[in-house]
Amino acid sequence: MTPARLAAAPALTLALVLGACAGGAAGGGSGALPAPVDGARQGFVRGAGGVRLYYEVTGSGADTVVVVHGGPGAGSGSIAPDLAPLAERHVVVYFDQRGGGRSGLPEDTALLHARYVVEDLEAVRRHFRLDRLALLAHGSGALVAARYAEAYPARVARMVFVGAIGPRLADAAAYARGVHARMDEGTARDVANLVRALRSDTTTDVAAVCREYERRFRAVVAPAGARAEERGTTCTAPPEAIRYANRFTSDVTFSSFGAWDFTRSLQGVSAPLLVVYGDRDARAIPPQRVWSAAVPDGRLLIVPGAGRAPHVARPDVFFPAVDAFLAGSWPEGAQAPKR
Repeated sequence: MTPARLAAAPALTLALVLGACAGGAAGGGSGALPAPVDGARQGFVRGAGGVRLYYEVTGSGADTVVVVHGGPGAGSGSIAPDLAPLAERHVVVYFDQRGGGRSGLPEDTALLHARYVVEDLEAVRRHFRLDRLALLAHGSGALVAARYAEAYPARVARMVFVGAIGPRLADAAAYARGVHARMDEGTARDVANLVRALRSDTTTDVAAVCREYERRFRAVVAPAGARAEERGTTCTAPPEAIRYANRFTSDVTFSSFGAWDFTRSLQGVSAPLLVVYGDRDARAIPPQRVWSAAVPDGRLLIVPGAGRAPHVARPDVFFPAVDAFLAGSWPEGAQAPKR
């Protein structure tokens, strides 16, 4: 059974919620963070099964952060422009997950399974010769980061989850139903038509349809605190990648996570986790608290005046908080969960 069916809402609604076209000292990780990346600023990594993964490296600093974008299939362009301030203090590695952006589009869609995406993250770590990863995961990228932490707990130094999908499938389903309930009949019909156009071989200007889809997406989630100032976009990807991601990746990869539940499976992960979300989206706060309790050393930072995109709505709060966390301290206001 697909997650969309479990959500009892159209698949397009769940895709919208996931952002497929969006956009004291911390214990347990007191050792040195990964060394900065040297070499090329862009290129390709050989991922699991030989799939090519496009990457870009930006910034400078004493540590390296690997960004895990949401989607699935969105590509790093969906988040990179809005995370630009990270490069002022850190080396930042962005990579497009398979099935989207400028990475490989496998003919065999079985290669879109989440287990390969997790192995791709490990391939990125090995390619850049990083002993441990400092991860910043956005949206459904939290699922990839969590699965990676399950498989490679000793290879994770720290994790930041931003606007994360819930730690259980039931959380995502409930959120999807809430978003769907806010769409009037006309909006729901228009969005469904846009999804069909994005998947169609006959659509001539895929980028234009993609931009309209993003505009509608951001309008739908605006009550949840999204801001028009978001610069991230999936629409700069090659047209064939946009079409492929909407036709295959967004469904196959997401469905392959199954009925996920990370509430207990991460208890062996010693890396500290900072979960960041905004107070405007109150119904999403409880699942974010659950994320912070999913690891032994997790905390939640609720950003005032923001929603699911605190890095956009309140960069003055978000980036100093992340800088402090990556330097080894919990940012002011980060709340430890009740256990």
